[in-house]
Parts: sequence; C-alpha cells; structure tokens
Amino acid sequence: MINRFQEHHTTEELQVLQLKSEVLDWEERLEVINAEIAFFSELFNSRFDDKIKVQINREDLRYLFQKFEEVKQYNDFHLSTIKDYKNKLEGLKECDDVQCENYFIKDHLLFKSSLNRHFKSLRELKKLSFKYLHMSFS
Repeated sequence: MINRFQEHHTTEELQVLQLKSEVLDWEERLEVINAEIAFFSELFNSRFDDKIKVQINREDLRYLFQKFEEVKQYNDFHLSTIKDYKNKLEGLKECDDVQCENYFIKDHLLFKSSLNRHFKSLRELKKLSFKYLHMSFS
C-alpha cells in the first residue's frame, strides 16, 4: 500500500486507500478461513480413530464438526458481504462533506467490529480443536 502513496494524494484519498487495503486483507483472511474450515471439517468428519488407535469422544467430535459448520456459514456470509462492501466503499470518493465521510467511517468500523468478532470466535474454536486433538492423541 505504501507504494501507492504519492505526494499529490489528498488526506481523503489516503483514507480511501487505507480502507481499501484493510478490506482486501479481510477478504484474504476470510478465504484462508474457508480453507481452514474445510480442513477441520474433513478431519472431524473422517474416521481417523479407526485408522489410528486414539481415544475419541464421539460427542465432542460431533460438537466440533457442528461448530465448524456454523463458522463456515458466518464466513460465507462475511465473504459475500465484503464483496458488496467493496462496491459501497467506492462511494466514499464522492463525498463532499465530513458528514458523508463519517457515514462511511462509521460503517467501516461496524463492519470491522463484526469481522473481529468472527475472527476471534474462529481462533477460540481452533484453540479448542487443538486441545481436543492433543488430548485425543496423548
């Protein structure tokens, strides 16, 4: 993003570049999360306990699988929302006053907060999954 800064950019243009950069980062993270979810879902849906002698609690396994399915739904929702949001963000260039800019900034912060909650819940689920796997293979 720094490469895109030029001396003739206004403060508003820099703000748009920063917001767009953040949105692209979010989109990339959401796509990686889909790969992580697919990995964990396949792992927890597999019958690895038949192949490897481990202590498996089937109820815990189903719970984790279900939680990853729920996170997948939220992740897909955020991915579709972010595509719409990128288009909406183009409107920030057309703002003529502070009130208009504040509308976009507030909207951005709300979206960011929602995504941060989603990212946090996934981190907690992955931590729980690693703990479960560690206990199962110990």
